[in-house]
Amino acid sequence: MNLLLLQVKKQCDQKLLIRMKTECVPCSLNLETQCPAGYTKTTNGTGIPDCRYYLEIKTHILSFPGCRHHCMKEFEQPECCQGHWGPDCMACPGGAASPCNGRGHCSQGITGDGMCTCQVPNPSLHIVCNCVHGVCNSGITGDGRCTCLSGYKGLSCDQPIAECEALDCPPNSRCTASGEDGRQLQCTCLPNYHGDGTQCEAINPCSEKVCDPNADCIYLGPNQHKCTCQEGYRGDGQVCLPIDPCQATYGNCPAQSTVCIYDGPGKSHCECKEHYTNFVPGKGCSMTDICETNNTCHKKAKCSMVAPGQITCTCQGGSVGNGFVCYGNIMERLQDLNSEVGGRWQGKLTSALSLMENVYEWPLSTLGPFTVLVPTNKGLKGTNIKDLLNNKQKAQYFVKLHVIAGQLNTSSLNNTDIIYTLTGKSGEISQGEKDNQLRIRIQGGRRKGKILHGNIFASNGILHIIDKAMDNVEPTFESSKEETIMSVLQDNGRYSQFTSLIEKTGLGMDLQQDNKPYTVFVPSNEALSNMKSEDLDYLLSAEGSWKLLELVRYHIVSNTEVSAAVLLTCTVRRFSKKNLHSVGEEIEETDIVAKNGRIYTLAGVLIPPTIVPILPHRCDETRSQVGNCATCSSHALATCPQDSKPIVSTRKEDICFTSQEPKCCKGFFGPDCSPCPGGFSKPCSGNGQCMDGLDGNGTCICAKAFQGSHCQFCSDSSKYGPQCDKECLCIYGKCDNRIDSDGICLPGSCRSGYTGKLCDKQVIPCEPSLWLCHAHADCQLSDGAVSCVCKPGYEGDGMSCSKIDPCAALNPGGCNINAECVQTGPGEHTCVCQAGWTGDGRDCSAINNCLLPAAAGCHDNATCIYIGPGQNDCKCKDGFRGNGIECTPVNSCLEQNGKCHHLATCQFESSRGWECVCPKGYEGDGRICYGNAAAVSKTQQHLTNGLM
Repeated sequence: MNLLLLQVKKQCDQKLLIRMKTECVPCSLNLETQCPAGYTKTTNGTGIPDCRYYLEIKTHILSFPGCRHHCMKEFEQPECCQGHWGPDCMACPGGAASPCNGRGHCSQGITGDGMCTCQVPNPSLHIVCNCVHGVCNSGITGDGRCTCLSGYKGLSCDQPIAECEALDCPPNSRCTASGEDGRQLQCTCLPNYHGDGTQCEAINPCSEKVCDPNADCIYLGPNQHKCTCQEGYRGDGQVCLPIDPCQATYGNCPAQSTVCIYDGPGKSHCECKEHYTNFVPGKGCSMTDICETNNTCHKKAKCSMVAPGQITCTCQGGSVGNGFVCYGNIMERLQDLNSEVGGRWQGKLTSALSLMENVYEWPLSTLGPFTVLVPTNKGLKGTNIKDLLNNKQKAQYFVKLHVIAGQLNTSSLNNTDIIYTLTGKSGEISQGEKDNQLRIRIQGGRRKGKILHGNIFASNGILHIIDKAMDNVEPTFESSKEETIMSVLQDNGRYSQFTSLIEKTGLGMDLQQDNKPYTVFVPSNEALSNMKSEDLDYLLSAEGSWKLLELVRYHIVSNTEVSAAVLLTCTVRRFSKKNLHSVGEEIEETDIVAKNGRIYTLAGVLIPPTIVPILPHRCDETRSQVGNCATCSSHALATCPQDSKPIVSTRKEDICFTSQEPKCCKGFFGPDCSPCPGGFSKPCSGNGQCMDGLDGNGTCICAKAFQGSHCQFCSDSSKYGPQCDKECLCIYGKCDNRIDSDGICLPGSCRSGYTGKLCDKQVIPCEPSLWLCHAHADCQLSDGAVSCVCKPGYEGDGMSCSKIDPCAALNPGGCNINAECVQTGPGEHTCVCQAGWTGDGRDCSAINNCLLPAAAGCHDNATCIYIGPGQNDCKCKDGFRGNGIECTPVNSCLEQNGKCHHLATCQFESSRGWECVCPKGYEGDGRICYGNAAAVSKTQQHLTNGLM
C-alpha cells in the first residue's frame, strides 16, 4: 500500500482527449469505416462530407468528393508530480517537498534531469563578519560568532590579553579568558583541533559520517575533507544519487526499438520492445513484419507497417476501400459480379458486360464518378446485342442511357425526382406501390427498370442492377462521323441561328476543316430568341462585331474533343489560357459526334464575362449650334461642321444642328465606354470615385478608409468589412482585409507556433507517445484535447501530411485573377501580375500605355488608343497620315474640292496642318469669308469685269 501511495505521489499523469479523422473515402463506403483501435467514433452514418479523395488511374489522377469520420479517445500523458524528475519520477535533491533545499530550481518533469540550478544570494541580505583577531562562524548555516585567536578576547576579538604570554600554551592551542569574570586564563585548542588544552590534535571529519553513505571521504587537513560520490552515483558527496543510465542516455539503447532496463547504480541493459526481435548492440532490434507473417489485407491492397504490431492496408491500382476490402472500378466490379463463383449474379450480367466492354470500357474504367444501371441478361431480352454492336455510335448512346452523372446510392435516388444520363436525357424516379422498390424510367420511354440489387460500390462510382433495360430513346440530334461539325449544324434547323452567327464571325471555316478537333456548345434557336432583342441587334451590328466574335469563341473549345464522361469528370480548359470554361447552362444533348469533334446542345447562351455589359453604355448628348453670320450672297457656299446638318431659317442664317455629342454613361470610361473597376453598377466597389467619361482612364480615387485598384481593400490592415469598420479577428497572422472577407487570416500567414483560420490555436511539438501524428505535424491543444495539425507548408489530417502547392488551388494562392502564382517552397508562394498588369499580385491593375510619359511611342501628331492591358494602337490625327509611330501632314489643299471659300487660300500651319485662310481685310473660318461693304463691292466689280 505504501508503495502504491508513493507511486501515485511521484507520478501525476495528465488526461487528454485525442481527436482524429479517418481517411477520406467515397461516402458510400464510409458507413463501414471504423476508427483505429482505442478510439470512439463521434460521427454517424456516412460521416462528414468535408474532404476529397484521389485515385491514380493509369496516366492521370482524379479527385472525387468524399467523407470521413471523426474519432476520439482519452489518453494519459505521463507526467511527474511537482518535485520529481525523469521517466521514473525520482525526487529532486533536497526532497520533493523542498527541491534543492528551497535555494534553487530543480530540472523536474518527465524530461528533466534532476539537476539543481542554485539561486544567486541577494547581496543586500549578506551579514559581514567583524572578527578582528578571530575566526568567524560563517556560511549559510553560520551565526557570525567569533572564535578569538590566542591573546584576544571580546565579541569581535579586538581586546588584547597581556597575561597570555606567561601562560605558554602548547602547539595548536591558544590563550583564552575563562570564568565568569573573564580574568582566569587557560589554554584551549584552536579551531579545527580538539583536546584538553594541554594536548591538541587535528580534527579528522572523515572519522565521523559526514559524507553520503555512497560517497568516499578524503582527509585534506585539520577539520578539512572532501566527499566524492562512489562509482555509479552522482552528486556533491553530501548527497549522492544513483546514476540511472536509462534516464541519462537511455542506456545507449535505440529508443525506437528497445527499452532500457535499470540493473543498479550506473548499470543497465537493453531489451527489445514488444513486436521487435534480434537485438544488435548500437543498432537496436528489428520490427516484426506482420505483413510477412500475418497479412490480413485485401488481395488488391498493399500492406505496410505503420507502428509496432500495427499495419495499414492501402487499396492499390485505382481501387478504393478500407484496405481489408477493396473495390475496383466500375468495369472490374461488373466483371467480378458476373464471374463470382456461387455469387448471386454469376453469369447473369454477361450481355451488359459485353456491351459496356466493347463500346464504353475506358470511361467506366478511368473516369467518374458515375452511377451505372446494369440490366440483367433477362432485362436485355429483346435487344440484339450483336446487331447493336455493329453500330458503335448507337451502342454508345444506348449505354449512356444507363449512366448517370455523379454517385447516387438508393437513399439519394429515393430523395431525387429527376436524374440526368450522359446522353442529356432525363429520367424519373418512382416507387412501386406494392413492393416499395425504386424504379427508373427515361423520359420518352415506357420501361421502368426496377432496382434488384443496389449500392454495389466501385472506386469510381456505384452500380445498381435493374430488371429491365432502359428504352432506346432516339436522340433528337443525330451524330454523323462522315460530316464536319459545320455541316452537321447546317443540316439541323433547330440550331440555325447560332450556325449563322458562326458563319458571320468567319469561324465556320475552321469548323469545316478536319485537321484538328473541336468541342462546340450550341445554343438552340429558342435560347437565342430569349436574349434581349437590343443585345442581339448590337452584336449583329458593325460596332458590336468584336463582342459577337468573343461570344461565339466562348462556345468553342479548340484542339480538344471532349466526351460527356470527360466533361463531367474534369474541368475543361478554355480556348483562352486565362479562364476556365465550365458549362453554366442546361445541356440538352451530349456527345453528338462529327468528323472533326463533338457537339453539345444547350438550352441557354453562354455569355463571356469579357463582353458584359453587351450594350455599350453611351449617354450621348444632343445640342444645336447657330452657325456664323455671313452675307446672303455667301450663304450658298456655307457648309455645316462634321456630324451636323443645316436647317433653313427664314432669317437667312445657317443654323447647324449637331445630332449628338459622344459621352459615356456614369460608371464607364474611355473611348469604348468600358465599365469602371468594381463594375459599372457600383464603380470602385462603391468606395471611391471613378475617373469615368470618354477621356477618363478608369482609375479609382478611393475614400480614406479604402485602397486597391477598385477600392476592394481596407487601408487599415487590421480592419475588414463593407465599411472597413470591423476589427479583424486574426490573432497571430496577417488579416484578410478585403471588404468582402470574414476577417480571418490570409492563408499561410500564421506566426510560427500557431495555426487555425484565426491563427489563434497554439501548436507544440508532439510528445513521443503521440506516435500517430505525422512527422510533418504538430500537436494542437484546445480545451483539454489534443489533435494533430500539419505544419505550415503541409496539408492533411495531421496523421498524413503532404507538401502544399498553393498555386494548384482553384483560387491560386489568393492571387489576383490577372496574376500568376509562383511557388517558392512548401506552402509558400508569391503572386506576380501578368504582362500588361501592375501591382503586388494580390491586386493587379491594367497598364494603360497611353497614360505613360512616352504615350506608348506614338507620334506627337497621333492619338494613342487603348485596346487592352499593356496594349495600344497609334492612329495619326486628322490631317496626318502614317502608322501612328510616324505621321506626316496631308496636303489637304489637293483634296479640298471647293471646301475653301473662293476668296480663301489653303495654307500649312505647323501646329494645325493645312487649313483655309481668308485674305487680309476679311473675316471668317476660311470656308466662309466676309468683309465690309467696300471690300465686297470691289470683289463684285472684279467678278463683273471678269465675266465681261
